[in-house]
Amino acid sequence: MSTTIKVNPDYFTKEKTQEFLKDHEIACQTMEGEGFANLFLKYDLTFIDDYKEVLDPTIDATSYWKFEPWGTQREEVSSFDSNCIFCYFGTNVKVYKWSFTHTKQLPINNKLHYRIIGFIFDKKDGCLVNYGTCNAYRDEIEEETIIEF
Repeated sequence: MSTTIKVNPDYFTKEKTQEFLKDHEIACQTMEGEGFANLFLKYDLTFIDDYKEVLDPTIDATSYWKFEPWGTQREEVSSFDSNCIFCYFGTNVKVYKWSFTHTKQLPINNKLHYRIIGFIFDKKDGCLVNYGTCNAYRDEIEEETIIEF
């Protein structure tokens, strides 16, 4: 249910962790795959053998919603804090939900659509040691368990 990469505790200092989280938040506000690819390049996470196991699904999730021929526009991005309820039980998860509409004249366009993605930020002494996506978390806003497949 979760896909994470382990980062050497010496790689992310407390300061670098805070900078990464700030840049990650910026990428999440656009919810476009290019922002996450640039994040991996900026922090040189490509040296981690299985980095694509996190990056590829993130790019898929943040690219799938946008369909240019339909005139897709992002409406809003919101987030909430949660916890993993499966693979990394209890680990902090930040969940992002973004809504979008299609502006071209199609029958599907009279609805507001949304997508959700959760990110695990596992820190030890303020330093990032595990980072990835989570598909099993508690949605405290709607008080239901979210498990995406």
